[in-house]
Amino acid sequence: MWQRENDLRGGLVKELILLVVGFLLTTVLGGLLGFFFQQRTWAHQHRVQIQDHDRDRAVLVFEEISRLLDKRLYRLRLLYWSLAEDTDTRSERSESRMQDYRQVLYEWNDSINRNLALIEQYFGIDIRDRLDYRVGTTFVALGRAVEAMWRLFDSPTAANGGQIDDALLAELESQIYHYNLDMLRAIQDGRVGRSAGRG
Repeated sequence: MWQRENDLRGGLVKELILLVVGFLLTTVLGGLLGFFFQQRTWAHQHRVQIQDHDRDRAVLVFEEISRLLDKRLYRLRLLYWSLAEDTDTRSERSESRMQDYRQVLYEWNDSINRNLALIEQYFGIDIRDRLDYRVGTTFVALGRAVEAMWRLFDSPTAANGGQIDDALLAELESQIYHYNLDMLRAIQDGRVGRSAGRG
């Protein structure tokens, strides 16, 4: 009987030890697994929040740059068309359109480095270089030609540098359209911000 009591007590102790060890393993292992999965969830949520922030900011940058490009192109066109229809003297319409064109140039130049930096940050260096060295260069060339047309009215002996036509303006419009389209595709594909190509 004594032996039976010892065996029973020993069995209870073993069961109690197994119960305590099982509880500890389940609690510790469960806590570690819970911590691991919670960290993964938080990391995923953080990545999604960053992507959403980058996308939202890229949309704002796109809207600002796209608006400025269209505004500058339209003012350049209006000025060119008014000068092309003037014969001997500049019209009041040309004077007004030159003021509008100069205003958009001020707006453009007041934020050019900021805009280039934002484009590079949110769309990558290739899109930035395209704005600066292709679209921007075309704008400068056409702007100089229109300004040369403007100067012809001040001095009939001025060098005729106003050699542009609607085809050159249409070419610039096409560049701007495709540039805008590529920025929109980058936004749709999630290739903005930290996911943008850096060169």
